[in-house]
Order: sequence, then C-alpha cells, then structure tokens
Amino acid sequence: MTLFAVEGAAGCGKTFRLMEALGEALGATPLREGQRVLALTFMHGARRRLNEKLRSVPGLKGHFECVTVDSFAWRLLRRWRGLAAVLGVQLLREDQYDAQCDAAGLLLEQSEVRGWAAASFPIVLVDEAQDLKPQRLRMLCALAQSARTLIAADEFQCLDVALRPNPLIGWMRGACEPEVLNQVRRTSVPALLAAAIAIRGGAAPVAGNGFRILAAQGVPVAAAMLASAIRWRQGGRVAVITPSLQGGFAHSVVRRVCENPCGAQRNGPYAIRWERSEQDETAALIQGFQLDGVASVTNALAALEALPRSGPVREACTWVRHQARARGRTEFSRADIEVVITRQVAVHRQRYGADNHDFVAMTVQQAKNREFEGVFVLWPYQIGGDAEHKRRLLYNALTRAQRWCTIVAQNADLLQAAPFR
Repeated sequence: MTLFAVEGAAGCGKTFRLMEALGEALGATPLREGQRVLALTFMHGARRRLNEKLRSVPGLKGHFECVTVDSFAWRLLRRWRGLAAVLGVQLLREDQYDAQCDAAGLLLEQSEVRGWAAASFPIVLVDEAQDLKPQRLRMLCALAQSARTLIAADEFQCLDVALRPNPLIGWMRGACEPEVLNQVRRTSVPALLAAAIAIRGGAAPVAGNGFRILAAQGVPVAAAMLASAIRWRQGGRVAVITPSLQGGFAHSVVRRVCENPCGAQRNGPYAIRWERSEQDETAALIQGFQLDGVASVTNALAALEALPRSGPVREACTWVRHQARARGRTEFSRADIEVVITRQVAVHRQRYGADNHDFVAMTVQQAKNREFEGVFVLWPYQIGGDAEHKRRLLYNALTRAQRWCTIVAQNADLLQAAPFR
C-alpha cells in the first residue's frame, strides 16, 4: 500500500498540498498510455471544484477522471454485473447509493477487479475524505491496496453525526502517518483566525475587527444588517450562508434584501442568487415536462421543446434525434429522457461551473471547501443536532471568509447557547 494523507484545519491548503503530492507522484511514475488519475469526492459541488484544481496540474489535462464515489460505484456494478451476481449482490436501483458502494467495495476486494482498476487508474486521489461513510470507505480501502492513494481530510469539517468517531480518519491514521498542516492561508484577519480556533476548541467565539456577532429581532432587522454588510463590503464576492432552511428565516431575509431597500439607510435592493444542487436544477427543468408513459419521436421532441431552453434540454433533443436516426428507435419513455437530462445537467455544471454571481446564498453543506471575500451567516432557531454539531456548522460557515464575517442570529436568545457559549 502506497498512501499519502494530509490533515489540517479549514483554509490550511489541504487541496493545494494534495495537488503538489499528485505532481510529485506523476513526476516519479508518469502515467502510461491509456492510464488516468482517478479523483473522487463525496459531493458533486466538491467534485466540480476539484475538477478545476486538477486542470492546473502540469501535464494532467485529459489524463484524469473526476467523479463522485457513488458514480464510480455505479460504473463498477454495471461493468462487473456478472461477477456481482456470482458474489450474491442483489439487483440494485440507481438511487440505492449506500448499497451500491458496499457492493462496489465487495467487487474491489476481488483481485481481478482491483487489478483492472489499478491498471486503469494507478493513482487515486480523494478530497474531503472525512465525509465518506463506511460503505464508501470500503471502496477506498480496497483501491488503496493496489493504487497509489492520496487523501485530504479534516475530521472537524464532517457534518454527519453518524460518522463520529470518523471511520476514515481512524483507518487513515492507522495506515500511514498523515502530514499535518497548521498554518491557515485563507485569511490573515486575527479575529477570524481566533474565532475559528475557539469554535474548534469548544470555546465561545469573540467578536473583533472583521468578525461580528449580532442578534436580530425578526426578518426586517436581519435584512437591514445584510443589506448594510453588502453596502460596506469594499468589493469582492459575498456569500450568505445558513445552517438550516427550516422555518424560512434565511429565505425571508434574502428575499427582502432582493426586493426592497432595507434599514434606515435604505441600502439595496441587491440581487442575491440562491445556489441550487444538481437535483434541484434537474427538478426545475423537468417540472413542466408533459410526457406520460411512452411517446413517439415527434411527441417526445414536442414535450422537450415546450420546456425552458437550456443546454441540458437541447442535448436531450439531440439525443432523441440521434437515437431515432442512428438506431431506428421509435418510442421514448419519460424515465429515459429524464435520465438524459439529469446526466446533461451534471456535465454542464462540471464543464462550466456554477454561475459566478457577486452575491450568493447557500447552505453550510453547499459552502464546504469554498472561499469568499465576505461571509454573512444567518443563524435561525431551527437547527438540529447537539452542541458539537452546531459548532461544526458554525465553523464550516465562518471559515469560508477571507476578509470579514458577520453572524446574525434570529434572536438574542440564541447567543446564550452553543455554539456561541
């Protein structure tokens, strides 16, 4: 087993170090004809950002594949379905992700499958590895037996309560001695650095220059605070981050800032765009898709052309025409076309990335592994989990900031409990 691992707090440059280690590995053992680097993440957003980082590695362009662990598991099951049946793997639906990964791990534990994977992907790279559940970790453990494996992780950034203690961290530390990064590079603002250290250590964060903790008594006051922060941001992108959309507090505040001037100074309105997941984007595209059962080529195209125009919809139309012309296909089901649209949404987002707006709103989960000049955290009543979980949520939100961060709690009562006390 050849394993390199790096650990460190948010903003310490774990992904950057991972790219350095990849460059060193490629320098020592260049890829042969037909070989590629396999880069894996758990979330699609992390996959897109990792894909961008990989493009910057000299000589790697066109020689890597960046996918989610779930996607790779599904591919393995389809490629080795005969062996899977012999091993007793039941037929799985495409949405049974944990079961698929467990079955893929079983396949990779077979020498012939692991040998095929290592021959195709002699280097496996995993970012944000702390989010891997045991089923996905099973795949990684098997891959690491035959391929050079590079891993970056930070246990405290894991938001899944079920992963305490973290199985990936336990396995990784037992298999090698991780390189630990201690210097935060994302920001040099003392108040931000001190707040992150305090939260990570279980202490109360203290406001300072560049870091504010405020309480709002209702949506209008919170909206005025947000509009004021945007007004005085001194340039750069601003992210509005919330740990929970329950109760509608975050949506109401953002909507008010988008629609009207706010506060005594009448700041705004400002265009803040909520980020959507691939699932949300796909659902929005097919919301008005009027096709039931099986349809002819003409009817399938008519139903697609009635949807709002977009790249994924155009590609779906092209796919229907190609199937009809090249393969003589005469009928199409709604499920067939939805699969194509879903795939094209993923391809489009990977190729072009997310929309680059100055002001964006998102959940803590969507903000992971990203950075912004300014961060405005909306902290509502409806946040589940214990005190430890809330500290992790606040830490992940706060550490996205490069220059300033303002936290606004829905009510002053929230500031008397964890993670603020």
